[in-house]
Amino acid sequence: MDALLIDIGIIIVIATIFAYIARGLKQPAIVAYVLAGVLIGPVGLGLITDANTIYTIAELGIAFLLFAIGLEIDIKKLKGVGKAVLGGTIIQVTSTFFLGYFIASLFGMNNIMSIYIGLLLAFSSTMIVAKLLSDKNEINTLHGRIMIGILIIQDIIVVMALPLLGSMTMLISYEVIAIIALKGLGLFALALLLNKFVFMKVLDRAAKTHEVLFLTAIAVCFMFIGLSYLLGFSIVIGAFIGGLALAEFPYNVEIIGETHSLRDFFSVIFFTSLGMQLTLAVFSTMLLPFLILLFAIIFIKPLILSVTYLLWGYGGRLSSIIGLGLGQASEFSFILASQGLLLGHLTADIYSLIVSIVVVSMIITPYFMKFRNNIYKSLAFVKMPSLQKYTMPKKIHKIERKPAWKMKDHVVVFGCDMMGGKVVDYLIKRKKRFTVADHNPERVNKLRENNINCLYGDADSDELLKTIGLYNAKLLISTIPDSNLTSFMIMKARRFNPKINILARAHTKEDADRLYKAGADYVIMPDVISGEKIVSLLGKFLLKK
Repeated sequence: MDALLIDIGIIIVIATIFAYIARGLKQPAIVAYVLAGVLIGPVGLGLITDANTIYTIAELGIAFLLFAIGLEIDIKKLKGVGKAVLGGTIIQVTSTFFLGYFIASLFGMNNIMSIYIGLLLAFSSTMIVAKLLSDKNEINTLHGRIMIGILIIQDIIVVMALPLLGSMTMLISYEVIAIIALKGLGLFALALLLNKFVFMKVLDRAAKTHEVLFLTAIAVCFMFIGLSYLLGFSIVIGAFIGGLALAEFPYNVEIIGETHSLRDFFSVIFFTSLGMQLTLAVFSTMLLPFLILLFAIIFIKPLILSVTYLLWGYGGRLSSIIGLGLGQASEFSFILASQGLLLGHLTADIYSLIVSIVVVSMIITPYFMKFRNNIYKSLAFVKMPSLQKYTMPKKIHKIERKPAWKMKDHVVVFGCDMMGGKVVDYLIKRKKRFTVADHNPERVNKLRENNINCLYGDADSDELLKTIGLYNAKLLISTIPDSNLTSFMIMKARRFNPKINILARAHTKEDADRLYKAGADYVIMPDVISGEKIVSLLGKFLLKK
């Protein structure tokens, strides 16, 4: 026990140091944690004495994150992209599985090994993608919902694959498949029944104290983890279903907040453990298979997804975001590979190959997400007139309403949340010409239904900035909380439309200074305004006798 505590302490201390360095260099924290793992793992200093226990604890990091995702998922919102999610998943998983199987066969691997390599290529990382989308506040965007939907279906397929691969002979009967499917459906059915008839009453009582509410949520999570384990499924899937069992309750925001620190703690251990599993031997003994399979995961798989959604009318930019975001291997590949090694399906070399590919692909993903717009712009120069009619963003245009008048000397509003909604109401009353842009499809749909000119997209899209008429506008109002996006948009507006007036929103003084330097005329800080309002009200109350 003492050795385990020391190991955890080493992980946290080194990961914290690397996180500080990464923040100073403006690099993703996930990359810092993985590199910390490389340093303290067998490849580096070899400081960890009980690596296997650390790997087991790290699995809780995946479990808690998927539990939180289950809590946040609104099945009703996913229905709107259900066909796109199911179709895209089938095309991508099938094509990449057979691609991986084919590549493995070329290198002389047997059928069982080739199946594992096919599964390696087929699945993407819920852990990585969900964290990055959450950090960027993009879970409820159109691309966010499609990506999460794809990952959920992939995870369900993994639930089916793990028990099936448990057969040494790989001779799988329809009876075995039916039993596994019934177990999975039974667990989902139990979650839905408890959600509808039991958990609301339980949470009503538990919510009287924060401590009991927190413990109740964790107890539900571990209850489904236990049931999942007894049924032969991964504990990670059990945690996700446990989250679904508590979904759509009014206490979810509080539960997510209460479990946030716990989730982050185990997530750090998970990402650090990734780096610990990296082995350099692969780069000398299996370099060519490693490079080809990595290329297939980070380039071919995103290409398949991007082309699929492009042809389905989601536009080049959104399609590329979906593809690039899912261009990595899944954390479930560790579970699959560990099971394969234990059962004798995989050799130690193939296991190390799979682990190395997973780790490297996960390190690359944050950079794909960070520079996705630059990547899209670098590829957007390829013009193919013959394919243009097939690649128009028809799905996006359906939820938009473009103005009939010429966009000149009008007002552009970015973001239509509570603050943006007040701005829109004012502009309507004043009968001003304006256009709204937002990255939440529900908001855009609602605006369109109310006959308000609106476009879907993010502020860092050059195409959207041109379409919305920013470079001919009289006034730009940005209510989006992301200072990076706002800064980019302000600099673009100032460059191509120097006379435009710009109002922006910031949360901190540092963000406000940054926006002023970018060219904003006036920056509003809601927290400061709220504080001043409270002070003025205090004055009135304190003057009362």
